[in-house]
This record gives sequence, C-alpha cells and structure tokens, in this order.
Amino acid sequence: MSKENILVIKHGALGDFVMQSGRMRTIRARHPGAHIAIITEAFLKGLAEAMGFFDEVIVDSRGYNMATWWRVIVKEIGGRKWDAIYDLQSSNRTLCRYYPLVLTATRHALKWGRLAKGGLTWRTSSRKIPFLPWFFRNVHEAITWAPKDLSMCHGDHAHFDLLPEKYALLIPGCSAGNEQKRWPPERFVELTRFFAEKGLKSVVMGTKAEAKEINAICEGNPNAVNFLGQSSIADIPDLANGAAVVVGNDTGPSHIAHIAGAKTVMLFTAYDFGRAAPKNKPNVISLKGEKITDIPVEDVRAALATFMV
Repeated sequence: MSKENILVIKHGALGDFVMQSGRMRTIRARHPGAHIAIITEAFLKGLAEAMGFFDEVIVDSRGYNMATWWRVIVKEIGGRKWDAIYDLQSSNRTLCRYYPLVLTATRHALKWGRLAKGGLTWRTSSRKIPFLPWFFRNVHEAITWAPKDLSMCHGDHAHFDLLPEKYALLIPGCSAGNEQKRWPPERFVELTRFFAEKGLKSVVMGTKAEAKEINAICEGNPNAVNFLGQSSIADIPDLANGAAVVVGNDTGPSHIAHIAGAKTVMLFTAYDFGRAAPKNKPNVISLKGEKITDIPVEDVRAALATFMV
C-alpha cells in the first residue's frame, strides 16, 4: 500500500499560524504514516520544520507572477497527487485563487478540506468522464481538534549564552502597522525595575521592526538585556519557558510563549480582546484597555503576582 500524500495550506501572520498548532497536531495524528507537506510563508519555514508535524515545507510568497503561479499552483499542487488537502487558511486567497487554479491545473481528483464550524467541509472534485467538466460534492466532517501546543519546538539557541541565569521575558513589539497594540516603552521600563526587585533581569526580545521600542527600553537600563535580533521564531518556546514569566503585547511571539506553556501576561486593546485573547488557559492572564495605553502598570504587576508567589 502506497504512502498517503497530505498537503496543508497555512500562511502568516505569525500569530495566526501558531494558533493552528492544535489542528496541525490533529492532522499528523490522523495520518501517522503519511508524507505531510505544508505550504507557508518563507519566514515561517524554520518554525514549521521545528514543529515536527511536516515532512516537507513548500515556500509560497504573497506576490503573484507567472513564475510563482507555475511553481506553486501547477507543479507543487496540481502536478502532484495529494490524497487530501487541508486548507487551514480558509481565506479568499485560497478559495478564490488557489482552488480554481489548482482545479484547472491538475489531472487528479481533489479532496479539498476547508475549515468550518466544528471541523471541515470537504469539497471533493472528480471527472467521471475525461475532458468533461468537474463534478463537485461537499461533505461536512466533524473533528475534535487537539489542544494547541508548541512545547516540542526547539531552535538552534545560537545566542542563548547571552541570557542571564534568572530573567523575565518582555515582548514590546507587534506587526508593522499595528502600533495601537504596543504598550508604551516607558511602562516596560517600569516593569524592568519591578523584576529587578524580584532578582530578575529583563530580556527584551524582538526583530528590527521593534528596534525603536526595544532600544528605548534597554538604553541606559542596567536591569534590561537587549535581545534584539538574537532569536529565531523556533527559539521562542525555549526562550519563554526559560523565563520566570513573560509579558507581551498581542503579537505572534507572545502567543507562541503561552502556547508553549510559559507563564504569560498578555496586553490587548478592547477591540482585539474578544477575538484573540487566550481562553481557559491557567498559564496566561489577558488584560485589556479601550486603548492599550489604558492598561496601567499596577494592573500588570497585580497579574504578575499570580505567577510570582
């Protein structure tokens, strides 16, 4: 019996990707002996490999041209026989662009699963007679998804020798264009003093997109360790679990931290709280303000006291 070939589609942003980790675990459990590939963004390749669910990572980009269309749609999807395709993106991008193009490009029957309430809606397409139009059948399948988990992810720890023995982890950034989600740097500075009183250094992590905030927190601050650009996405679970506690904005690395099991305090605007705040997780406390600046340092310190008894 030949090995199953399974394809998963899931692009960024980072937070959206990691929130699918439970579904990815479920897919691997449903197809334990299969060859499972994922199509995702280039910056997520290392994390996808570290998760251990996938045998192959296919990189796709947001910009479409003939070369991309040919490589991804024609060769990678349409040109290979997939026993099932799990569309975890379930967006207009995949339903209106991927699906019809793949249907045109492939000679094989398609079993395309799109996320639906309580499971998946499978769109099965086949040609009963060659060269005639495709026939479609939609069937809903109820699925109990596994809990989210990223504790199995381990990066290369290239700069972990810079970490102090005891530290709190601060994540003061968020994706570009979402500055309304960034708690003010001066309040993170106040937290570094609070952690110093507890005998902890404050490791401040992020990428060059957050350089302004990270440098503002660390400059001239003996309680802070500037970890700007020193960690890969796959490093974050171990970086977070090595910390006494994590404090971060509503951003991908903060979601990775709590999904990996770290004690985490997350800061939200009221607008994003209902949509993105973790629910029923004992290791995370979510705080909100109508605006992010409405969350006072005192409330964060009170939440931290729950984890730092």
